Amino acid sequence: MAKGKRAAWVPLAQGIGLALGIDLLAQPLLALLAVKGVLGESQTFPAVAAACVLATLAGALYSAAKCPWGTLVSGLGCGAGVAAVLAALGVLCWQQVAWTGRGGVVLLCALGAGGLGGLLGRKGGKRTRKRPRRK
Repeated sequence: MAKGKRAAWVPLAQGIGLALGIDLLAQPLLALLAVKGVLGESQTFPAVAAACVLATLAGALYSAAKCPWGTLVSGLGCGAGVAAVLAALGVLCWQQVAWTGRGGVVLLCALGAGGLGGLLGRKGGKRTRKRPRRK
């Protein structure tokens, strides 16, 4: 590998790490809001799902801009990576994932946000202006 070149999968791993980091920081904040009474008990799950969507969207947008594979593939890869890590944590901590309950909804939110990030993502780089056509 040439000096200064990174492997093609590194931006995908960075996007997954960014998404998981944002989600990890959002969960204690949501728990604090629930304990203080700002967030009602019926509002906690939609807030957790929204935090998962926003975190995965941020990671997918980063991956879509940096990965060489294309925006949609990179965004979906990031969403799938986040969903896989969340499913693995659910299995490790609770020995199961409630697929038909709220666990499945959070995993689908991560996958959907990854796909949305892939669709909305844009490759980074210099924009070029179109030249006027000669007649």
